[in-house]
Amino acid sequence: MPKQLRVGIAGIRHSHTPTLVRQWGELEDAEVVAAADSFPSARALASDAWGIPAIYESWDAMFDAEDLDVVTSTLPNTQHADIVDACAARGLPVLIEKPMASALADADRMVQAAETAGIPALINWPTLGQTAFETGAQLVADGAIGTPRQYVFRGGNPIATRKAEQPDWFRWLFDAAQGGGSWIDYAGYGAAPCLLWMGRPRRLAARGASVTERNARADESAAAVLEFPRGLGTIQTSHVQVGYPGPQGTMLHVEVSGETGVLVLTPAADGVELCIYDGDTRREGEVIETPAPAPERRSGVAYFAHCVREGLPIDGRGSFRFNREVVAIIDAGVRALTTGASVGVPPALDG
Repeated sequence: MPKQLRVGIAGIRHSHTPTLVRQWGELEDAEVVAAADSFPSARALASDAWGIPAIYESWDAMFDAEDLDVVTSTLPNTQHADIVDACAARGLPVLIEKPMASALADADRMVQAAETAGIPALINWPTLGQTAFETGAQLVADGAIGTPRQYVFRGGNPIATRKAEQPDWFRWLFDAAQGGGSWIDYAGYGAAPCLLWMGRPRRLAARGASVTERNARADESAAAVLEFPRGLGTIQTSHVQVGYPGPQGTMLHVEVSGETGVLVLTPAADGVELCIYDGDTRREGEVIETPAPAPERRSGVAYFAHCVREGLPIDGRGSFRFNREVVAIIDAGVRALTTGASVGVPPALDG
């Protein structure tokens, strides 16, 4: 692998794309050399605002013309499997902006393609550099709150109240057929700590609502009730949440209740804050100190680049295998929203 990683951006279709471009630019041994998108306005943004030197109308054209080392993709959720297939065929490591997919069949296809080709592959979440999630998982495993009994997640933003302000290349977020809607956008933020802290749900029921317009093409607010072998949980998502604490990526509230206490994760000025409450000495709550991430894990981009350079496997919350299980919950929610029925969460992937 050459010293300077040559990065190509396949799809400029997400509000997180500028952050990823900036994070690549912060690495001394990486350079974004090319970008591709079918929208002229997106290509102009990449060229004029971000200074990316080579711009293409399709990722195939970019792959044919450029000698890339890695690919970052911020396409609509329904196109993630296609770009992973394309990268796998060329042996290119790929970073996909969250969520992994809007359908479990696509997630399974992505796992198979990446593992068969043996390419490094990561799902980027803005929260990957925050160690509170892993610290919380260890506290639960150590019995800090007893056996978990109840799980709660709330997360959202106000973007559906500002649809008219969004650029043409980002309006897919309001179309369920392209993997848009509040549930697919935010449920993964709740599904990941759910898997780490509470475990895998067996079933769920969900309802969605359109709030800003009668005939919206995707849910603008959604809520699911999750059934566990012992206990219940809720995941509530919103694209009409006006006002929230914390920076981009931390518009969330997570809690798990156990026999002896409650573990709570909330936004804070510098990311998130983890607190534990009980009925004894911690009635007012105790802030749990969380370690700073290692330099190579300060962001999904930094961790991905480190693994590519060092030939290391990608593990944890950014791995394709973990995110496949996140999508299993997202997919169940989509089916529940569509049918109005309680549905089973598919089993974990073997191997």
